[in-house]
Amino acid sequence: MYGQMPAAPAPRPGGGSSAGKVAVRVLVTAAVVLSLGLLAWVAMLRLAIMRRTIRDWVLFWAQLALTVGCFVLLQEEDQDSWQINVGAAVVLAMAAAVVWHYLATDIKHHRAAAVPGARPPHGAPAYGYPPVDPATAVTLPGPNPNPYTQQPQPPNPYATTPPASAPTPPPSPRIDQVRAELDELSDLLRKEGEK
Repeated sequence: MYGQMPAAPAPRPGGGSSAGKVAVRVLVTAAVVLSLGLLAWVAMLRLAIMRRTIRDWVLFWAQLALTVGCFVLLQEEDQDSWQINVGAAVVLAMAAAVVWHYLATDIKHHRAAAVPGARPPHGAPAYGYPPVDPATAVTLPGPNPNPYTQQPQPPNPYATTPPASAPTPPPSPRIDQVRAELDELSDLLRKEGEK
């Protein structure tokens, strides 16, 4: 019950299961295609959140504004007007462009993350740290000790050591008496339950 726990499996390079990544790609692409491009902003928003670059946020807002503009054009009363034709053509072309851009960028982003030693795009700070310009970075003089070398550990004053050869005392007669009484009580309850 309190024995050693099995070791956790080693994490796969790339940060997670490829089946999950493919499933998300399929769902986002299906949302864009099945909505005929009206939900193309979902794919662009996912890219902008995932990559956190200014270019992706600009593309997201531009695509969202274009989608709203196409909604306005598609609201025309006359079904054969040029506004509806232009709006529908732009929405369909935008859907194809967004699907192509989303899949190409998402695949490239996850392949770069799977390569060991790959760095995030320049300007994308690591979580919790502001971006640092290498030209103005401050370095401390002196030798850099390796923090991963094995350091001698001081003895733990709070560690408990089991007694060397302390014999276990024999069970007391009181415990045997309690066990016998419990057995009698069990038998009595079993007989009452059968009636």
